Amino acid sequence: MKRLLAGIPALIYLTGVFILFNSCHKKNEIQPPPVISPTVSPIPFSLLVYLVTPTDKTINYDYYNAAKTAVQKLQSWFKTQMGNNKTFVLNPVVVDTLTGLHESNWYNTNHGPAISGDTYAYYNIKYEMKELLGSKFDTSLYTYFVYVSTSIPDETIPKGLAIGGADILSTIATSNTAMGVEAHALGHAFGLPEPAVPTSNGIMSGGVAKWPNCIFTSEEKDSLNASPFFKVQ
Repeated sequence: MKRLLAGIPALIYLTGVFILFNSCHKKNEIQPPPVISPTVSPIPFSLLVYLVTPTDKTINYDYYNAAKTAVQKLQSWFKTQMGNNKTFVLNPVVVDTLTGLHESNWYNTNHGPAISGDTYAYYNIKYEMKELLGSKFDTSLYTYFVYVSTSIPDETIPKGLAIGGADILSTIATSNTAMGVEAHALGHAFGLPEPAVPTSNGIMSGGVAKWPNCIFTSEEKDSLNASPFFKVQ
């Protein structure tokens, strides 16, 4: 009996240690970092949105949320502008994430004509997306909006790809001008050029800072209406 009683304190101590360890373990288990599932089978003739994180940074979930909210707003705004219930198609995973192949300053550096060309940030990102996605990078089936979590110039040219950087992502939730910049870039990505005759309220012209109170011209709407990327939704 004395031996049994003498062993009780040790048993209580071991039980306490086990409970404490198990409690801490479970506490850690219920606080995992956010997980973003990638798009497995993108919808043909849709807009694919990516957040690319350079190798010297960690993913910024504020940027992720900003990109997602912005592109959904743009989808609604395009629908209002079209006036026929058409707008661009988004995938169920609205924003996909990728780890880039380079450090931050690479995206904002001219690497010569083989990679960069004159609008170097745009072509740097296009070059990297081809490296990351290989044959899956296909601007005949998809239009891309690629955000990179570093500062880059606002450079988008027709067509197939729009780009945005950290400066836009950090202000897009509160700035109509930033949203106008994104609407303008996306118009280019869907093939719209700068207009031959500028207007004060056209989103592809002088109306960027007036978003959402800016417009597509009738010719621009005709072009988008003929695009396979625009469907009734």
